[in-house]
Amino acid sequence: MEKNNNIDEVLLTKYLLHETTEEEGKEVELWIDDSPENKATFESFQQVWEASLSASIPEVNVDVDKAWNRMNNAIEAEENKTKVVQFTPWKRIASSIAAIVLLAVGVNFYMQKEETNGFVAVEVYKVDLPETQKLNDGSDITINGNSTLSVASFEGNSREVTLDGEAYFEIAHDEDKPFIVHTAKGDITVLGTKFNVKATANDVTVTVTEGLVKLEALDTEENNFVLLEKNAEGSIDASSKVPYKEENVSMNNLFWKTKALNFHNASFVKVISTLENAYGVDINVNRESLNKKKLTVDFKDNSIEEVFEILQLTLNLQVQKTGDKAYYID
Repeated sequence: MEKNNNIDEVLLTKYLLHETTEEEGKEVELWIDDSPENKATFESFQQVWEASLSASIPEVNVDVDKAWNRMNNAIEAEENKTKVVQFTPWKRIASSIAAIVLLAVGVNFYMQKEETNGFVAVEVYKVDLPETQKLNDGSDITINGNSTLSVASFEGNSREVTLDGEAYFEIAHDEDKPFIVHTAKGDITVLGTKFNVKATANDVTVTVTEGLVKLEALDTEENNFVLLEKNAEGSIDASSKVPYKEENVSMNNLFWKTKALNFHNASFVKVISTLENAYGVDINVNRESLNKKKLTVDFKDNSIEEVFEILQLTLNLQVQKTGDKAYYID
């Protein structure tokens, strides 16, 4: 299946259940109209879905509506836990016990994988707070809050995942099976390395802490890619379809994972901006002379209050808390 034919299967399932928002519904309909292949895939998916709903279930009497409600309640109660999406062969659909599966794993649906005429299991991790998952190849992935990671089975010639949000990857080396991270704007390919990916619908940023990473743009006719080594950062944004890179970058954007901030001869303005992004606070500076200051300082596992205490002693300034996440410096 071509890259531009991909769609989030969970979204497709919600569409069939009439549970999408207006925006999500339009996204599915645009995808269906995008190509004959997409339309054929949707029609096949819909036929199988309808067949599974009408399939007879011998020796089992289940209230599907009640099962669905119980599943939703379970998800709300344990919203940070893994939800598994299972792809199974066509023949199993006819005899599937859909409501029991709903209770067991959330939502189950079925779809053929075109390129191999086979089927693949997918685990979907949707988290509100950072958590680490160990994959069956030995790789560790730390998923940031408000992010979704979909992991396909690694039975083929590659190890592939799809990310919406942010995650830090520590990939086990396997030269015979490249590890590929799919995002809306580009694909990241590695053999074994450590790197951070922050991906949205409009842009993607990759920061490498170890090894070599390839970042390739999707929406181009030619193969546009950059190779990133340790301490390099590559990005693709909405205004440019061509990836670009920067070397010797700060690792402070990994604060969510490392809880460390490092400044070397950094301007006070840069320090304040970094603190705002790292701690999610608003800092108002009322002393213009501070903007001329340069700082060399490291923070590790410090609260924002502890950081301010150090700055007060170092620069002889005063910090006042003016709101829940607002501070005033004079």
